[in-house]
Amino acid sequence: MAPVLRIEAGDDVFVDDSEQIVGHVRRANLREVFIFIEEHGDFVLPRSAVKSAVNSQVVLYCGKLPLRMRASIGHLHGEAYDWDTH
Repeated sequence: MAPVLRIEAGDDVFVDDSEQIVGHVRRANLREVFIFIEEHGDFVLPRSAVKSAVNSQVVLYCGKLPLRMRASIGHLHGEAYDWDTH
C-alpha cells in the first residue's frame, strides 16, 4: 500500500511541474482534497489527482483535473500557461 501524502489546509497548489501557484488547500481527507482558486471558487478532487505533496506544496496531475478547473487555472495565467505541455 502506498503511503498517504500529508496534505494540510493552507498548502500551496501547483499543476504538474509549473512554478505558478494556482490555489490553496481548504482541507483534505483520505479520499478528497478541497482546493480554492481565487475568484473561481472551490473544487473537490479525488486524492488520485495529487501527484505529490512535499513541504506544504501540493502538485496536481493536469490530466486528472475537471475541465472547469482547468479553465479556471488557464484564466488565472492567461496565455502564459501552455496546456499543450501538460
